[in-house]
Amino acid sequence: GHLALGIKRGHEPNQPETARQHREILGQRLAGVGRPIGDREAWSFPSFFSKRSNVDRSSVSSLACCNWVLSVANYDEVREVVNISSSQGPDRTGRYKPNVCAPGTDIVAANGFSDKPWISMTGTSMASPYVCGVAARMLSARRDLTAAQILGIVQSTSQPLPGQGYAWANDAGFGRISPTECLAEALKVGMMTDKTTTDRT
Repeated sequence: GHLALGIKRGHEPNQPETARQHREILGQRLAGVGRPIGDREAWSFPSFFSKRSNVDRSSVSSLACCNWVLSVANYDEVREVVNISSSQGPDRTGRYKPNVCAPGTDIVAANGFSDKPWISMTGTSMASPYVCGVAARMLSARRDLTAAQILGIVQSTSQPLPGQGYAWANDAGFGRISPTECLAEALKVGMMTDKTTTDRT
């Protein structure tokens, strides 16, 4: 992933010289690349999390460890495995994170930092929007769904990866998200079904 910062271009008269120098040093140290967007510069800093620096346990970001936050692993659809760069669970309290995995390898998306309109990228930053889209579809079908219901539906309808079972795994969570099943289950929430029978013969 990348960290993008909006920085005012130019030098304001009342801006301390040390602040400008600090910004320039920070950009140099992080190997950031600045590009003008209107009267601002967009700075894109590379992530320092890589295949080499990844660890096999409890590497999920603290932001993804909250109870009702859907934590998503990066699924490689071609190889049918979780990408090696994807964070591993559980979190440091033993909570099951990630919850599920979704396509996040070699995803073509809009490119906001170049003249080229499209870019192919890999990471959980590509897998998470996929899950957000599924959750949005569920909410469009049932606006009264709670975060707990969405999380429960996404987890319970997920499909195991090849060679794995339905139990939670530290790399894939409860499995690959199933958008069609998620939407179908969302539509069933709150429906009353008569399980009784009038045939007493």
